Parts: sequence; structure tokens; C-alpha cells
Amino acid sequence: MYDDFLQLKLVNSWLLDRVTARFPCGVRQYTMVEFNDPTVGPIRVTESKTEFGHFFNSLIASGGGDCPELAMGGLELALENSPPKSFILVLTDASALDYWNTTLINNINSLISTTQSQVFFLITGLCGSIYNPDFLVYRDIAALSFGHVFQVALSDLNKVFNYLDFTLSRPANSSTQLFSGEYSAGSNSGSFSVADNFTALIITTDGVIYSIEVIGPDYISLEIKKIVSELWGSMYLLNKPVHGTWTISIYAGSQYSVRVEGLTAVNISSADHCSECHPNATCENYFGLVQCSCKDGFIGDGFTCSDIDECAYSWSNNCSFVGNCKNTFGSYACDCSSGYSRNSGNICVDIDECSSADLNRCHASATCINYDGSYSCVCPYDYFGDGFHCEVNECTRGACGLGVDCLKTIGSYKCSDPCSNYTVIDEPWRSTSYVHNGYFINCDYYKNGWYRFIGSGGVRMPETCVPELRCGTHAPVWLVGSHPKLSDDIVNRTACASWAGSCCLWSSTIQVKACPGGYHVYNLIGTPGSVCSLTYCTDPTTAATNDSLSCEADEEWKLRDGNYGCYCKNKYEVYTLADITPELTCGINDMKSSFHKCQLKSLNFNVSSIALQDSSCFGFQEDPISNTFSVLSPLQAGRCGLQISKNGTHAIYQNTLYIAMESTGIIQRSEELTVTMTCAYPLDMLISLNTVVNPLFSSTNISIGGTGQFKALMALYLDSSYITPYEGSEIVLSSASILYIGVFIQGGDDSRYTVVMKNCYATPTSSPDDSVKYYIIKDSCPNKQDSTISVLENGVSRKGRLSVQVFKFVGKYNYVYLHCAISLCDVTAGSCTPSCSGIGSRSAASDESYQLSLGPIIRKGSSLLCQSLTRSRRVECMVLQTAFGDPYT
Repeated sequence: MYDDFLQLKLVNSWLLDRVTARFPCGVRQYTMVEFNDPTVGPIRVTESKTEFGHFFNSLIASGGGDCPELAMGGLELALENSPPKSFILVLTDASALDYWNTTLINNINSLISTTQSQVFFLITGLCGSIYNPDFLVYRDIAALSFGHVFQVALSDLNKVFNYLDFTLSRPANSSTQLFSGEYSAGSNSGSFSVADNFTALIITTDGVIYSIEVIGPDYISLEIKKIVSELWGSMYLLNKPVHGTWTISIYAGSQYSVRVEGLTAVNISSADHCSECHPNATCENYFGLVQCSCKDGFIGDGFTCSDIDECAYSWSNNCSFVGNCKNTFGSYACDCSSGYSRNSGNICVDIDECSSADLNRCHASATCINYDGSYSCVCPYDYFGDGFHCEVNECTRGACGLGVDCLKTIGSYKCSDPCSNYTVIDEPWRSTSYVHNGYFINCDYYKNGWYRFIGSGGVRMPETCVPELRCGTHAPVWLVGSHPKLSDDIVNRTACASWAGSCCLWSSTIQVKACPGGYHVYNLIGTPGSVCSLTYCTDPTTAATNDSLSCEADEEWKLRDGNYGCYCKNKYEVYTLADITPELTCGINDMKSSFHKCQLKSLNFNVSSIALQDSSCFGFQEDPISNTFSVLSPLQAGRCGLQISKNGTHAIYQNTLYIAMESTGIIQRSEELTVTMTCAYPLDMLISLNTVVNPLFSSTNISIGGTGQFKALMALYLDSSYITPYEGSEIVLSSASILYIGVFIQGGDDSRYTVVMKNCYATPTSSPDDSVKYYIIKDSCPNKQDSTISVLENGVSRKGRLSVQVFKFVGKYNYVYLHCAISLCDVTAGSCTPSCSGIGSRSAASDESYQLSLGPIIRKGSSLLCQSLTRSRRVECMVLQTAFGDPYT
């Protein structure tokens, strides 16, 4: 009854307003009785139209299933509480439960005869057949009361109320019941007598009426005006009937009833002329009496008439299918909607936009298709666009080739391999073994594009019918036919949804492609039939088992050679030993080659039996997280066969690894994997040290809390390029030579710290605390007394560079040693560049310093006599000769 209420509430106020407008004077009683099962009532009585409207609009529908209902009990209560000559409308969607109560039915019949009330039944549903007694009781009461039975659908309720509007427009004392008949299908006739002066005859019928004829006393068939004509009933009007015997003949296709009433003139003017009628009313003389009636398009009692707004309610106009309603004084007009035009008969008709190019915006290549009120444009095959714009579709012309998805857009197209451009679906409930739990229903209505299934539910769609209520939904979707092979490119397959006992109640065509990694991707287009709830299923037999869920980081669960297992990810796939290419990392101190174990496993090699030739030369690391092992070759000249070559800008390191492996399986075989590592580094102070066998340098470790570990180094270089270090344990130079001193740090935060040379000086002994010191840099600034000193870099980067001409200490000193006290400066704390313009220096360098020392340095000039001595004595000889001349001459 809920839907009935929605429609009934819509027309209730309209009907009450119509009655009040026709009869503005007088008092009316409104009575409302509720009934259902198992109760009847309450009854509500009022003389206020507004209050009655509130009663009606406050009705709610709840529960349900109470078919049939206590309709007879409700009617009895209404008749008992309504005045004589009442109009009673029974609204129900069920048959009468209490039709069998003889006492109740007899009392209803008695009340109808006593009150002369009319009962109309509005029935929108039944509990059985129209031939059952619980429905026929409605027809019996309607016949007795000169009422009517409306058995209609909700969509026809507005037509019923138009019928009722005409019926209720008459005063209670204005009609006389002349004839009532109930007939079965076929041809029937009846007669009645007209003895009074009536303004018109009202003829109402129900049932399927094929023809109706009314014959007057002169045996002439008279024309009748059709007021309402529907399958559930009709109403006809015949004006100014003459006295005599009348005959009505009907041919019907089912059981039907017919009623004839005579109408007496109402709204009679007090004079014998029409001057008191409203200007918008008609004045008619009936047997010497004058009647005022509002014209069509107006409503009132004839003395007062007001315009009817036909556009306020959809059933008051016929514009709904052709245009928009516009109210006019006394009438209305239908403004044609877009796509329609008004013809000579003032009717909106469709415009055929395709009849002329001036009426549509279709592209010149497109086909125009006309619709009622509109049109569409369709680009031809091999063209792309919305019909208003069409361009060549490269995708339909094979621009991307086989096995590749072609994506067309306006002005361009894109080729995309679905094997590398897809969306992952990993819900485990998609498994056909998952039975729907009844709480949450999944639906793939919005899934469009290429997808790949992964996870424990399975990685491939099932190829056999799936029972209902599986895969987390109502209707599971499976694949008809086998999956394609790698050589099949993209194929079309039918996707079927199982429901209502059918394995393929709904179906659609999807695309499937086999990918090199041993998996499949699916081009889905929503759900088959575009309905819900449907989901695409996965085959649990293609999922990882409990024993094989531990795929390594470089592996994935997929199909290979007809079997599912953990295999190398697509990017790591190899087929022969020669395909293995390690990942090379060129580090500061070593070269590293990393191998994926899944590659060796796929070639049936035992990853636990890897052996290196010259294993003492190389480092070996295993990383269980990435499932790799790495071999490290140190960047040290002269070690483990490392070959070094240099050009003007780079040092090139090269070494060869020999890795022995044993195969697995029913036979065993040992093979050796040979890998050549090559790294090129731009020459700088650090790299240069690694390119010589025995560089002369000094180093120390630095630890700064929270920022990491550093290593500081100091070395001497041959020239101002600082890329060729001195070798050996001592350096012999002429007095004209320049010492090129380089200091640098490695490790830690590259962007935060710079190196500051605070104090760099020379001593005649190896002790940095020797009392004899010659400062080259002091307090971060160069010694201005020595013009040969040059500081190229200090406090601006992670390296420091300075140079000074070779010198010797005065006195009996044989050697020169160099020392540098350095500190690290945090660039985030301020400027690190020393300010040497005034007294002392200023910078944000740390007060903590670290000592580096080099030496000895010997000035060239010894005699050949020194060559015959032992090495230690020869050095002593050269030092003495440098300081005092040749001691052996």
C-alpha cells in the first residue's frame, strides 16, 4: 500500500480543491476510516478540508502481508458515521477478508438503502481472482449503491480521479438513479423510463466494453459524449433527454455493469435570464429553468468562475510527451521541447535533424541517426570520435601490431603492452572455494581495463562453471575456453556468470593475453549483462600452496612449463648461463658484482655450492632480503689481478671473477661463470691514491656523534692537478721543486661538512710536537712571510689544497716532515671559509682538530759515493751531503 499512498496523497488535495471550488457555500462532512487486518479504525470526522487533508497525508504504510483485509468492516463504520447521500470511496490493494460475514454484509446493504450513499471501490491489487467471492462482494455493493469498481494500476490513478472529479461535481440531490444492470460477456440490452425533466443522462460502465448504443423513445440511436473511456470503466453524457422509454445495448468482452442517472438542473438563476451568471460561465435553459455552468478551463459554481491551472498537475494536461505545459487564461498551451516543432494542427511533432545538414552538427564523415526529439552522430568504422568530430583511428588499422593494446585519443594514439600496464587484483575471496558469507556482496560493475590476478586466491580465472554464491558474490564469473599461450597474442574469450540454475545466464566478451612472465592479464569491461552482484573468480589451484608461499624477493608465483611455482620475476628471467648479467656497483673502495640467486636456481644450479677462485682476494656478501650474493673486488693497485689504466681524466679498473657452481637434478655437472668487472672513475685525490701500489699518505678516523664516521687523509702529489701521488716511503726533491699537499675526507654526510686546514707546518723530525716548527698555515691562514706558499682550497669543500717550495732546516737536520691539524666545519652552522684579512681568522670550524703527518722529504744533491753504501747508510749519506756538502770527499 506504500506506493498507493504516494500517488493518492498527490491527488487528494487536488480533488478536495476541485469540490470546494464548485461548491463554495455550505458545510460538508469529511469522514476517514482506516482498516487492515486484524483491526478496523480509528474513525476521524471533520468539517475542515484542511484537517481532513492532514488526516490523509499522515497515513503511513508499515508491515505488509495482510492480504486480504477487513474492507467490509471499514465500510460499515464509514456508512454509520456519514450523513445521507454521501459519496464513499474505499481505497485498498487487497480483497475483502470479511466477505463471508452475512450479518455484516446485510447491515451494509441496509445502510446503503437507508442513506442512499454511493460506494466507489478503488482497488490496486487482489489476493486472488476477480471471480472469487472476496472480490465479487465489491461489485455487489457497487451495484446496489449505484457506485463503481475501479480495478486499476497505480499509473492509472490520475484517470480515476478525473472520473471522480466529474462525479463529485454534482450536488447530492441533483441526480436520480434510473437504471442498474449486471451482465456477463456478450450482447445485452436493458430499458428504462425518463419521466422527469433532466438536463442530461450520465451512463457509467465497467468491464471491457466493445460497443455501446443508446436509443431514444423515437427508436433513433443518439450520439453520446464520451467523458472517460478506460478498460476499467467509461462515462458518457447525453444532454436534454426527452420523456419516454429508452433502450441501452452493449456488447462486452467480459462481465460488466452499467448505471444510468438523470441529472437535474442546478445553479439556477433567481431570474429568468442569464445576467447573474459569471462572464466565464455558460447559461442554458432547461425546460424553462436557467442553469449557470463554468466554461471549460474554469471552475466554480457558475456564479463565480476561476481559471484552472492545468499545468499544476500532470493529469490535467497532455503535454508530458510533447513539451512543457504553459498555463493560459481558461486553457493551457504546450511549448514544444527541444527537437520538436509545432505543425499546422498546433501539435508538437519531431524535427528530423538528419534531413538537412543545416539541422545537425554531425561531422562530414559521420552518419546521422534521427530519434524522437533528438538525433545522434556515429563515426564510420576505422574512425574515432563522438560523431561531431571524426578522425582516422590508427588502432583499427593495426598501428600497434599484434599483442599490443592500442589506446586512441583525439589527435593521437598510444601503444601499450598490457603485460606491463595493468592493475593488480589480489583479493583472496575471489577464489572459487570461497563461499559467500551473506554479509557483504562484491560487484565488479566498475572494473574496466587490463587486470592481473595475484595472491592466495589464485592467479588465473577458472575455465569451468562455478556454483552460485561463490567468489564473494551472488553470480560468479568464469572463463569459457582455455587460456591463450604466449604465442597467441591477445585473444577474445567469453566470460559467463552463473545464476538461477544457468552456468551462463549473462555473458560478455573480454580479452586475455599470456605474458612472458608466466601470467595472464584480462581486459575487463564491467560485468556481463551490466548487472550486479557479479565478480570475476580465480582458480585456487593456481595459487601458491603452503609449501611454496615463501617466494624470494626476486621471485614471483607464476606459471612456467605448465606448472605453477616460485620463478624469477620477469625482469630477472634468464635461459642460459650466458644470459646472467650481474648488477655492478662502482664504490669508493671496491667494485661489487651482485647476482640474483633465482637465476642460478632457474638454471638448476645449487646456490649453496658457489665457490670463488682466489677467494682470499675478494669479499663475499649474501643478502637474504634481496636474495642476492655479491662479490667485492678492492680498488687497490697490484692486488688480486686488478688492472688499472688511466687517461687524462679517468682511472679505469678491471678485474675478472671466476665462480664455480654445481648443477642439481638427476645428473651433476660443474660449470664456471666468468665475469669481468670494469669501473671508470674521474681522477681526483682519493682515486689517484688507489691507482698506485705504494702511495705515500697519512690517514686518521673521525667520529662525530649522530652524523657518521669519516676518514681523513693527507698525501703529496707530483703537480698542481693533484691526481698523481708520490709513491714509496720517502721523497727526494730538488730545492726548486714545489710540494703539492692534498688533504681530504671521505664518508659521512657529503653535503654538511667541509675540511678546514687549521695549522699546517714542517718539523725536522717525525714528531709533530717538535719545538722546531716552520708554519705554512697558522690559525687557518697562510704564512705571509713565505711568498712560495699558495692555498688553493680551505674550508670550502671536503678537500684542502696547498703548495710550498722545497726547503731545509738550518743546522744538522737531515729530514723534513709535514704535519696538518684539520677540523670539520658544519656548513649549516655558519661560514666555514677562513677570514684572513685581519688579525687571526674567523670561521665556524670545530675547535676539535685531527692530526695528519707525512715524511720524510729529502732534498736532492748527494754524490755517487753514497750508492755503494747500504740503504740506511745511503740515506744518511744523502742527508749529510744535502746539509753540509759531501762528507766523504
